[in-house]
Amino acid sequence: MEGKDNASVRETGDRPQTYSSPAIIERRRRILEETRKVIAEQGIAALSMNEIGQRAGVAKRTLYNAFQTRERMIAAAIQEYFDDFVSRISYSSEPGTLQHNLERMISVVQRNRKIRNYIRAIMSLYFSSDVDHDIWAAMHSPAMHHNRQWISALEAKRHLQPWVKVDSLVDDIVRFEYATINDWAQDRIPDDEIIVRLVSGYLSCMLGSLRGAARKEVDALIKDIGERGMEALPVPRKLREQKEAA
Repeated sequence: MEGKDNASVRETGDRPQTYSSPAIIERRRRILEETRKVIAEQGIAALSMNEIGQRAGVAKRTLYNAFQTRERMIAAAIQEYFDDFVSRISYSSEPGTLQHNLERMISVVQRNRKIRNYIRAIMSLYFSSDVDHDIWAAMHSPAMHHNRQWISALEAKRHLQPWVKVDSLVDDIVRFEYATINDWAQDRIPDDEIIVRLVSGYLSCMLGSLRGAARKEVDALIKDIGERGMEALPVPRKLREQKEAA
């Protein structure tokens, strides 16, 4: 079986390979799912290739053929989980809008509440001084992409202040977003406050970079959140339907 695996999964440079057959795709899914489970149960420091191989039912050599390193396996598990979740959010607004970005943030926080141990583990790693670059990038890059959609749209409409550099602003906003989520994961922000604290802080950070109609929109929303709390925030379609059904 191992020889067959090696023939099916060829090295392509020094990066993880692309999978195509249903059997290999399923095996990859199983490996990454077990990796996430171990992160949630034991943290990343205790994670070993031997244990993942045993839990996923594959040879240790197969793991190295597929991912090259333990760190790349962890990075793939984190990034694919995030990407898959975000791709399944049922949005009520168009991509590249403030409302769309807030729906993403709110949906992610709602999901995070169900997997607190996992979020605590990956946030602790994200802010660690010796985190592997591949793992850090796997957490940082997806949030950069989703925030850039809105901020690039603002730039195209000339709603950013002239001194603002898009990449730097996106980078700073992601760091703020993750710092707030980390404080929640470490029990420094209560569950019932995290969404309002995250969104209002995020918008306050953005406000100084905006001008024109976008600044007026964000300023009005911050004031509305201050008055009405969660009721002022956009609700993703699925969450709204669940609320209406209840």
